[in-house]
Amino acid sequence: MVGVSATRASASCPIRPGEPCTLCQLDVTGPQDCPLVYLVMGDDELRAGVHRTRPARPGTRRPRPGR
Repeated sequence: MVGVSATRASASCPIRPGEPCTLCQLDVTGPQDCPLVYLVMGDDELRAGVHRTRPARPGTRRPRPGR
């Protein structure tokens, strides 16, 4: 197939919100088989911390701390 280029979807890193997956762990193909993502997302407290640091989406407002 001449002239056909394959594009690879850029997965975002669940640990570093707003950043692409950089394949920072050995032998991974993306977030779906990353051991760090598995450990963090498997722990309720760590997962909640990641969600707290996630940047707000345009058009949404974050609640103020302490409310």
